[in-house]
Amino acid sequence: MPTWLEHLCHSLIGRTRSHDDLPDLRDLPTSRVEVERTYYLVDDPERRTRDDRLYVLRVGRGRTRRAVDVAVHSNGRVVGFLPADSAAALAAPLARLGGAAVVNGAGPRPGTTRLRVDLPSAAAMQSVPRADEFAAA
Repeated sequence: MPTWLEHLCHSLIGRTRSHDDLPDLRDLPTSRVEVERTYYLVDDPERRTRDDRLYVLRVGRGRTRRAVDVAVHSNGRVVGFLPADSAAALAAPLARLGGAAVVNGAGPRPGTTRLRVDLPSAAAMQSVPRADEFAAA
C-alpha cells in the first residue's frame, strides 16, 4: 500500500493518531532489514505487495526473553519486530525520541515472505531533536 494511501486510511479509520506528532526518520541514511516474527501477524495479501510503505517503530517489551523489543507497526497494528541486534542498537536512540518514530519500509523480496524496514543508524538518529525539542518545534 502506498504511503499516501496509508495516511488516508489512518485519517478515515481513525485507528491511530496522525504521524505528524512522531519524529520522522525517513530522510536519514538507512539500511534495509527484514522484519522478524511476521508469520502470524501479517496476512498473505499484505505480503503480496512489494511496494514501499510507511512503518512506525515503537520501543517496548516483547513476549520474548529479550531485554527490549522494537515493534514494527503498520496501519495501527504490529506486523513484526526488529532483529535482536537492530533492536539493541536502536532502543536507546528511539527512547530518546519519545519511544516511537516513522520510517519507510517495503514488502518482501521475491522468494521470501518477510517484510522489510529501512532503519537509520544510531549515529544518524543523533541529529534528530529529542522528543521534548520535537514537540516544542
